[in-house]
Amino acid sequence: MYPCLLFDVDGTLLDTEQAILSSLSDLLRERNIPYEPEDLAFVLGIPSVRSLPRFGIQDIEEAAKRWNRLMERFDYQIRVFEGIEPMLRRVKELGLKTGIVTSKTRTEYIKDFARFDLHPYFDVVVCADDTSRHKPHPEPILTALKRLEAEPQDTMYIGDSIYDMQCAAGAGVASGLALWGAHDAGIAANYRLRHPKDILTIMEAALP
Repeated sequence: MYPCLLFDVDGTLLDTEQAILSSLSDLLRERNIPYEPEDLAFVLGIPSVRSLPRFGIQDIEEAAKRWNRLMERFDYQIRVFEGIEPMLRRVKELGLKTGIVTSKTRTEYIKDFARFDLHPYFDVVVCADDTSRHKPHPEPILTALKRLEAEPQDTMYIGDSIYDMQCAAGAGVASGLALWGAHDAGIAANYRLRHPKDILTIMEAALP
């Protein structure tokens, strides 16, 4: 059992893929920036400050604000993945420390996440605003560990992207690949999770 569990948000707790990509497409069309739809998926799991420059966008802050406004059109597409809430409820029953480590800004996190009433399940939340370096750098996870007073060897980070798994490796914590949201099932990870209940299988295996 890992006494501490950390979670990514997009592609792990929430299915936000279509909302993110649809709103990004609208942003690029507004700015007459050519793109191929299949070339947009790389933005999933990294902050806008890193993804937007890849399109030649220079006014990053303004573009990110516009992207967020455009995404509101697609809020109806955002949902909690099946099995997440029962898993989190059981995790808290087991008395585990929990946290979120996300590339979302605090504003984005509140806008996209608060309405699903999952916040009470988490002890700490580390957003992109909270660290100077972002995934795949380990700083976000290390920040969460410090706030939780948890040790790397006692922790698993669950996410859906290679950036998440690299962040976990750099921080010295176990990695769990959320296959229900992952684009690449071949990403290296310590655990390959096909359903949120697989997390409980790992956590409960060590129970007397």
